[in-house]
Amino acid sequence: MSDSNVFNLPIYGKPIELDDAGIYYTTNKKTGAINNVFHLVYENDLSQDGEWYLYQLKNTSKNGEMGWVILADNGDYPLKSLATEEIRHHFDKPEYTEPKGAWQLMRNSRYGFGKFTPIHADDEIKYAMILFSGAEMSGIPKMLVPLLINKAEDEVLRSLAELD
Repeated sequence: MSDSNVFNLPIYGKPIELDDAGIYYTTNKKTGAINNVFHLVYENDLSQDGEWYLYQLKNTSKNGEMGWVILADNGDYPLKSLATEEIRHHFDKPEYTEPKGAWQLMRNSRYGFGKFTPIHADDEIKYAMILFSGAEMSGIPKMLVPLLINKAEDEVLRSLAELD
């Protein structure tokens, strides 16, 4: 039996759904302060299928104002779901053997959003923002270490609104 934490995703993994859209953030481990804010958005134009986009809240050049910037390179904006084989390629490594569960992942050429469903139903679903860089020998972009992100609940959203 393999030590892999990657399972047959349709059986174990929960797909990325409309409920996953929303605001995500990272915190400074020492201070607890919020230091990165992301927004996962699903846009549905009635003339075509909907698409996922990932934004980051960043300082603008105007008097310290903040604004949403789409995370994309070279006009490659929408996030696309990855096939099971590519997800396995990225996560079937010793550093991802624990906890056991299933990843769902979507990305554009440079940025990605991941959802980890643990095999134990009592454990919490985790989310990650992921950067991709260059291409490996297989032609698949190299995945950099996933940045775990937290979905913002009402209290966090209120504190972010006060920053405006």
